[in-house]
Amino acid sequence: MKLCLQSGPYPVSQKTGGMVLLLCLIFLMALTLLGLSASSDTILQNKLTSNLQESERARQSALVGLSWAERWLLQHNGPVPGSCSEPCNGLNLHDTDDLPPDPQHESFSWWMTQGHEAGIDPLTGNRIARLATGSVKPPVWIIEELQSIPPTADGSPDLQVWYRVLARGNGRTDNAVSVVESIVVRSWPLVEDAELGGSEITGPCPGSEMPTVCGRFSWRELR
Repeated sequence: MKLCLQSGPYPVSQKTGGMVLLLCLIFLMALTLLGLSASSDTILQNKLTSNLQESERARQSALVGLSWAERWLLQHNGPVPGSCSEPCNGLNLHDTDDLPPDPQHESFSWWMTQGHEAGIDPLTGNRIARLATGSVKPPVWIIEELQSIPPTADGSPDLQVWYRVLARGNGRTDNAVSVVESIVVRSWPLVEDAELGGSEITGPCPGSEMPTVCGRFSWRELR
């Protein structure tokens, strides 16, 4: 009797082949989930980066508006402006406690009504400079008179007035808003006027001779 031996690999059972297919599917699913997770993290990081960029853009715009308002106030050459509920000669100068407690939450239209666009002279309405901030809206500033110290009350020959300056800036979207605030003291020199027979308060803020005080006293971010 002759025995016939079959050479070659042993046949793979259907059960073993099914397990291999299942493991491959699980492995592919795991890779897919890892890819989706990495993609989601990348999208989230891009959104966070974009939001930070817009917030910084709005902050820089507000700081530009604040610097503009402070420079205009300190370099103003003329009689000391008086506070009034309505624009006086074009200038909106609010009295103490005239503004709402949280102006940083007011709309842009409210800011434009109560204040002035940076780069424009509030007294003449002429544009002095174009401020390139890359924002969807121009920076706006509001000024409020806090208190005034008469001459000689503190040893100074000038009238000293303390102001609160607010500035609002935008990013490239309406949702990116920043509001900053500063306290500025301005000395108004007394200049004799022979024609009027008295004296008027005029001239830019000197800020060089003591005890004259001129400049920013403090500042902070409100939004």
